[in-house]
Amino acid sequence: MSSFAVSGITSSNVPEVAATVRTAPVQAQAAASSMPEDTVKLSAAAQAQQMHHSGQSVSSIASSLGTSVSAVDSYLGITVAIPVATASVAHAAPAAATASAATSKAAKVAVKG
Repeated sequence: MSSFAVSGITSSNVPEVAATVRTAPVQAQAAASSMPEDTVKLSAAAQAQQMHHSGQSVSSIASSLGTSVSAVDSYLGITVAIPVATASVAHAAPAAATASAATSKAAKVAVKG
């Protein structure tokens, strides 16, 4: 059982004070339930991090947030390697240089001859 001290009670207002004491917790609960909830709006980057932590794929996160996969990669700090040129393209230039060198040698020999 709890006790409390109330000042200003007179014999004429005892029933009124007693009624206030009995209904005060109910009034406090009603006031608390009518107050708006505290909410926090997370940025797209924070949402992406939470979704990734929960196991969602980058493409599903991008779809949910309405952003691109590259934006989600950026939010998560994922870097994508730049593709390296294929071997056939890399060797094409030296072969062309060799052919042009052979052509210029043939031209020099023809001029001398």
